[in-house]
Formats: sequence, structure tokens, C-alpha cells
Amino acid sequence: MSLVVTGLGMVSSLGWDAVSSCAAIRAGVTRPQAQQDVYVTDQDLLEPVPVMGHPVSGLTDGFGPLGRWLQLARACVDDLVATTRLPPPSDTQFWARTGLVCVLPNLDTARYLEVRDLGTSRMTASWLERLVRSLGLLSRPSKVQFVHAGHAGTAFALQLGQQWLEARQVDRVLVLAVDSYLDETSLEWLLAYRRVKTPDRPVGLMPGEAGACLLVEPLASARYRGAPVLAALGAVATGREMGAFMTGQPQLGESLSRVVMESLPDSRSWVNEGGDLICDLNGEQWRARAWGHAQVRLSPQLGERFRLVLPCVSLGDVGAASGAVGVCIAVRAFSRRYATGNQSLVVSSAEHGEVGAIQVLSTVERRP
Repeated sequence: MSLVVTGLGMVSSLGWDAVSSCAAIRAGVTRPQAQQDVYVTDQDLLEPVPVMGHPVSGLTDGFGPLGRWLQLARACVDDLVATTRLPPPSDTQFWARTGLVCVLPNLDTARYLEVRDLGTSRMTASWLERLVRSLGLLSRPSKVQFVHAGHAGTAFALQLGQQWLEARQVDRVLVLAVDSYLDETSLEWLLAYRRVKTPDRPVGLMPGEAGACLLVEPLASARYRGAPVLAALGAVATGREMGAFMTGQPQLGESLSRVVMESLPDSRSWVNEGGDLICDLNGEQWRARAWGHAQVRLSPQLGERFRLVLPCVSLGDVGAASGAVGVCIAVRAFSRRYATGNQSLVVSSAEHGEVGAIQVLSTVERRP
């Protein structure tokens, strides 16, 4: 079954919509800000300094984790609805036949007090109820699933959505990915694992937050309802590393190499024509080491003509939203005709071992 992307929505520290966010990323814009909730000690100055991060200012200020997810989700869905010809929330038939896959971070009890207090099921059910009400839907979609696979969550979500569509359980799937590392407990969790870039630790991530959503449906369905086809989805591959960063094991990138190869069924066209490889490298040594090992194995399949795109340079690490953000960047590059080739690859790896790769294909005729 040929699946296509018919809608995008995104909110980030660089813009409250996909168009402005992706344009700013292409231009190399970055807007880090001091996070006044959590401080670290600068050993040279011998004084506390705030952690630097990439917040969506004016949208998530003052909210805890669940509130931030809700604000980001509503903003990116609003962007999708505003830029895509979709029926209003009152059209129960349309939205009842739209599956919803929510991509959220791994619910680590050390990171989220809410998980300890409510448990995973009650917490996600409560958040889903608030999301449906916030979006103005009269009832929840008939098919809803949560995916907790970190950076690789969007790849797992697209595979699940494809299963629903092939079984004709839904007519289309909305993949909604949100995450924030900027609430106080998440920042403290990152600092406890020595993952944040600080004045005394030059290698590490800069925490960020974002929301991104993708409307995916079969090509025939999109044509039937006259929906714009923004891009096509090629191969999507997922896996899990034998050793995960969170367990302290070395990162060799073996499963990462495999999913990249599986997502490039015709590697010769990639080698000959090139493309954008959108990767989630974020400044952490373990992630760079895994990608370095993978590159050695993948040298014949990747060639040398691809362009490496690193959204974290502009947005910081946006966690579980990373994969969907990467797809938005790929689709906008096709739309604006600044992509390197006719295909892009979104590559993701998560701290708990999940890995994923998504092949995105252009449906826009390139200028000669």
C-alpha cells in the first residue's frame, strides 16, 4: 500500500508552524535561552549559572510535563488544520475514521512524578481526554495508541499506522509527536545522567521542546477526497540495539545500521543521486559513537553525495518529537525545492535502545 503525507503541523522554539520553523532551520537560526529553574556550577567562575535550552516561549511557560505536551500538541494540530483542507471537529464521521498515534517520551519514573502518582495507564488516559477536549473533537477517535520509543517513536508509529490502514480499520492516521526536556524534573533527570551541555561539560545535549504531527493516508484515499499530496512514504524500519545507553552498555550502532539499510531498498539511487540524511545527533558522545560505527558499516549504501542535516543545532534535543520534526523538514525541503535529491532519510536512535529510519520520497517535480 502506497502511503502519502497529506498534512503537516509543527511548533518549535523557532516558530509556531511548520513553514517558519523549517525555514529558520534551513537558515541556521538558533535561539537558546537561559532556563531559570535549574542551575549548574561554573567551576571557572565558581558561581551558579542557568542551564541553556530552547523553549517555545509564550506557549509552554509555567507548565509541567503534561501541560507542555498538551500545549505543544494543540499548537501543531492547529497548524495542520490551518494549512490542510480538513473538515471541522464537528464532522464526527471524518474524525472517527482517523486513527491517532500519540508519540510520547519513555515514561521513566525517575523523570516523571506523575507516573509514580497515577501509573502509566491512568496518566496517558487522562492526558488523552484533555487532548480530545482541547482539540474540540466531539468524541475520541476509534483507534488510539500511545508509542513510547524516544527519538525513534515516529518510525514505530508509522509502522503501526500502516498496519491499521492495510487492515482498513481507519481511513487515515494522524501521528502526533510531542516532548519537552524543559520542565524542572526533566532537566534534573538529564543532569543526573550527565547528559546536558554545561560550562564544564562541552559534550552533551541542549534541552529543547517541540510538537509535530503528520497526516498519513493511502494515495488512493488522498486522491478521492482531493487532498494535497506533500510527499510519499517509502520504507520504514525499526529495531532495538542489544545494549542501550541507559543501561551503560557500549553503543556500536548495529541495529541502527540494519534499519538504515532496510529503509534504502534501492541504495544505488541514493549513492548516485544523493539526498538529505536528517539525523538526531545532539552533542552526546554515545549517540555520535553509535552513528560513527554505523557509518563505517553503511559506507557502500550511503556513498558520499548525501547532505547531513542536524535539527538539534537549531532546536536543541526535542526528544520524542525528533522523528516527526525530521519528516516535516524533509517534506518542506521538497516543497521549496532545496532538497539535495528526490529522497530523504530520517534516522533516529533512542537512549533506551530503540532505533528507526524513515524514507521520505518527493512528489514534487524538480527543476532542471
